Amino acid sequence: MYCFDILSLLILLSSFALMANKKSKSYIKSFRIQSLLIAIAAGMMGIKTIIEEGRFDVMVVCLLIIILKVIYIPNILNKTYTKAKYQVEKDFILNIPILILVCCGLVVFSYFSLSTIDGINDGMINVQVVNSISVILIGLFFMISRRKAIGQIIGLLVIENGLFVTAMFSTQGMPFIVDIGIFVDMLTAVMILGIMVFKINEEFESINIDKLNKLKG
Repeated sequence: MYCFDILSLLILLSSFALMANKKSKSYIKSFRIQSLLIAIAAGMMGIKTIIEEGRFDVMVVCLLIIILKVIYIPNILNKTYTKAKYQVEKDFILNIPILILVCCGLVVFSYFSLSTIDGINDGMINVQVVNSISVILIGLFFMISRRKAIGQIIGLLVIENGLFVTAMFSTQGMPFIVDIGIFVDMLTAVMILGIMVFKINEEFESINIDKLNKLKG
């Protein structure tokens, strides 16, 4: 379906928008928008599954995405960032235009890496997978290109988003128990990383992870 191609492209573009942002608050907003797009894709797939197979599990996953990724986790990150002492520090290592160019290179790399797979140019789902794999790579690059702990957390969540949509577009909906396991792991990681942000801020009066170099003996 062309609508899933469009949604996968919008999810990819939301990763570019995330990379172009300079403030931690904007990171959280971009992640919320990306998660909402994923929820829309899951909802459309859920409606299709209900009509064709009578299954409701994909629609339940859609609701969980809205509750956890669109509402709950962004709110936690906003509270974490608000409670941490704010300092004006440059968060990104390279300039934004260079970061965007690298992201474009990652998309091209994803396409040509997957182009060797049989049928990559025959079905619409393969375009969706290329976009989804690109989201994973951009999320990883976002993690290593940001200095603040909030950026590290958002990068990890974007990687998880990319993995989720890759599996979703490839399988037309993963088994429900697998989705639940992913959500539990994600919530656990966010809570642990949130605690780490507070500890970093208490110890160094900053959430810039470069200051962890002070711990070297």
